[in-house]
Amino acid sequence: MKFRLIRFVFLFLLSILLVTACNGTKTLTSHRESPPLRVAYIQWSGFFPMIIAQEKGFFTEQGVKVEPVYVENYITSLSDFSAGKYDGVTISVGSLMSIIGKTPDARVVLVTDQSAGGDAVVVQPNIQNVADLKGKRIGTKIGDFGELLVITMLERNGLTTDDVTLVNTEAEAIPARLQAGDLQAGQTWDPYISEAVKAGAKVLFSTKETPGLIPGVMVFRNNILINRPNDIQAFTRAWFQAVDYWKANPEKGNALIAKKFNIKPKEVSLDGLDLFSRQDNLKALTLGTTTESLHYTAKLYADYYIRTGGLSTAPDIQKLIDPSFVQQLK
Repeated sequence: MKFRLIRFVFLFLLSILLVTACNGTKTLTSHRESPPLRVAYIQWSGFFPMIIAQEKGFFTEQGVKVEPVYVENYITSLSDFSAGKYDGVTISVGSLMSIIGKTPDARVVLVTDQSAGGDAVVVQPNIQNVADLKGKRIGTKIGDFGELLVITMLERNGLTTDDVTLVNTEAEAIPARLQAGDLQAGQTWDPYISEAVKAGAKVLFSTKETPGLIPGVMVFRNNILINRPNDIQAFTRAWFQAVDYWKANPEKGNALIAKKFNIKPKEVSLDGLDLFSRQDNLKALTLGTTTESLHYTAKLYADYYIRTGGLSTAPDIQKLIDPSFVQQLK
């Protein structure tokens, strides 16, 4: 009898120990911290609030860990995002349409900026007007937003792509290829526009003439929005905090960015783009019938890619753009 009692007490104590251990394990698991949001960006001023938010501690202040990843090559940042290497990426709407077929879970959460001269067609100095491009070689990333900018330029001046030769070229390579004479014109963006101009090229056509055609956006994967909504909300708050800081303190903001790229502060500029505040976003994320509405611009690109074979079916624009994180900000 005594043996049975001892055995009962032993098993009772063992069961308490096991339950406590299991509960302890569950508690530890439920409180495990999420990894930092890995977000890729390139050297485009509209994406630089990422740097300010990180350097000023705005992400930490808003309660989210972020790992900004600078990628030198724009196309690489897109392919790596599609391959799942990043949770988010800064991207133009045109480029988003070029990858949406293989990255259907991409979702736009905010508009970073719109190009207002920061994207351009630069030409050799002997080219005087768009008509002079007939029979010439124009470099652009074919199947991307740059091609649509080139097409818009040609059509406004009575030409078509049949009148020129489009050469698939990444924006970073345009200055060198113009100087070498391999191309007579090329579509690129700053800082490569400035690089080309310093080498003797000139700007022939830019997004000053096409307002709203090339907006930049912040994109995250849908599973991140579903599983980590509080982190995305905090990211959005920190982003606009950085935008407001930069606008209010341009010299300090420029200094932070210059330090990141090891350049002089005077080389950092918002010239050529409109940096979007929260109020700008509320307007852009509203349905509309002009390029002031992101929905309209996204459909413009979707139709273009379907027409040129880049997309087989049109994406659901309403699903693609999620304005809720901007709308919920106070």
